[in-house]
Amino acid sequence: AGTPRFSYLVSYEGSAEDLNTWLRHYLAKHVPMMAHFPAIRQIEVCTRLDWCGQLPWPRVDYMLRNKVVFDSAEALTAALHSPVRHEMRKDYHAFPPFSGRVSHYPMSMVAILPAGATAESRSPERRW
Repeated sequence: AGTPRFSYLVSYEGSAEDLNTWLRHYLAKHVPMMAHFPAIRQIEVCTRLDWCGQLPWPRVDYMLRNKVVFDSAEALTAALHSPVRHEMRKDYHAFPPFSGRVSHYPMSMVAILPAGATAESRSPERRW
C-alpha cells in the first residue's frame, strides 16, 4: 500500500442553466486557484459523461467532482484556512447560474497501484 495522503472531495450535484458555460468558468478560473493552495500535491477534476447503457441502477446527473490532495491532515487544514480558499469562495459566488447541492468531504486516502504500474503511468497531467 502507498503512503497515506489527505484529500478534499467536492461534488456539484445539481445542474446549470448552461453546462458548457459553467464548466468553462470552473476550469478556467476555479481550478487554477486550487493550484495555489499551500502544499498541494494533486488536483483531479471529473466532469460528467453521458453514455448509453443498461446498468440496473439509477443514473445521476452530477455536473462535476474534484479532488485536491495533501501530504498531511495539517496541510489540508492549512489550505482550507488559507487566503486561496477565501478567493475560491468569492469565485463560487461568481459561478454562472446553477442549482443543486454542493457536498464537501475531507478524506484520508491511500493510492494502490496494480503490479507493474507506476504513478507516472496512471494518467495524463496538466500543469496550471
